[in-house]
Amino acid sequence: MKARVLIFLTIATISSFSTIVKGQNGTVNDLNYLLSHEKKLSTFYSFIQEFPQVLLKLPSYSGVTILAPNNEAFKKIPYTVLDEAFKNKDKEIVTSVLEYHIILGTKDASSLMPGKPIFLPTLLTSAKWTNVSGGQRVQGVKQAGNAVVFVSGKGERSTLTQPDLAFTGGKVQVINSILIPPSNITETAKSFGLDSFQGALYASERVSDFNDNPNLTVFAPNNQAFGVIGPAITSMTIQELGSVMDYHVLPEIVYSTALINQSSFLTKQGQEITIIHAGNTIYVNSAQLVSTDILLTNGVLHVIDNVLNPQATSVKANPEYASQAPVFSGAIEVDETPFTSAIPCTVSCPITSTSSTSATLSAKNSLRTSSSKAVGIKIPRQTGVKKSAGLMVALGGAVMLI
Repeated sequence: MKARVLIFLTIATISSFSTIVKGQNGTVNDLNYLLSHEKKLSTFYSFIQEFPQVLLKLPSYSGVTILAPNNEAFKKIPYTVLDEAFKNKDKEIVTSVLEYHIILGTKDASSLMPGKPIFLPTLLTSAKWTNVSGGQRVQGVKQAGNAVVFVSGKGERSTLTQPDLAFTGGKVQVINSILIPPSNITETAKSFGLDSFQGALYASERVSDFNDNPNLTVFAPNNQAFGVIGPAITSMTIQELGSVMDYHVLPEIVYSTALINQSSFLTKQGQEITIIHAGNTIYVNSAQLVSTDILLTNGVLHVIDNVLNPQATSVKANPEYASQAPVFSGAIEVDETPFTSAIPCTVSCPITSTSSTSATLSAKNSLRTSSSKAVGIKIPRQTGVKKSAGLMVALGGAVMLI
């Protein structure tokens, strides 16, 4: 009975909102009419009818854009992390996911510029799902051939299949995959294979800081970056490693579009990083940007190919070389992936034994609690292979267009 009342109130509210706009714009139909008459959106429409709470918010905004998954998109849900929630019709999760498909403001697909990602706020504002100001973002970009792609949490991609279906309160953009709300940094790092970075967060006791603080930008070195410096970082104290990790985070959200040549940003550690462009390649100090604009619950993550050193802030990249030398003294490349044993076991964990427990603790305890060790800097001679052409950095994946 309660659901029926909500549906009635929702349709009534939208209809009254639509009537005002309808008189100004002629023959544009209201949202209820549009969704009910688009056969490819029948599954989406059924979820909107079953979970109408999200639509009650619409009249309070001056226009919205709905990224509406087509019927084929819902057939892919069993292969996503949303399978159980949608199968069980979990009200909180399904409603939050639907909110993530609604952008504030009316946006046409034609408003996207080729190769220039944009980041737009959605109706998803619940503290359980987002820790960024103004609503969780989606990224949208127009690619070669004018294809519009959308990227949501964990890099999930969706393509625009039918643009700019107008209704009296905005536009509907039809997409071919469900958008996944972003996850926290530890889950996202795991999904992108950033095992050393994830382990270093645990080893430095920075997990809570990186997961819980709002509006962050994180530069995460890949596994190879940690591997090439080996003991230079794994032998650090907790305090020293914590300082290094803090040098990889900004207390503000900075998407790739704002990483302008020669710009500087103050890190949580207290010192600045500098952005340098060389052709299509972008460097953060001497580390090359290799992947950008990975959305997080509380901000954005960019992947880099070198570990940044707060004791070597003046070291910048030499664009003549395809790879840059490590900026840590005592760097020795190792075969294993550093810090992985510091990651808590959560799936298929072995039975606890003296040996396994000791092995788990040894990695973390290798970070001495003493802070007496100073990090000396001796920059090795660059031995990278010279470049004959600039390396292209993909500026983000597809963003959600609304």
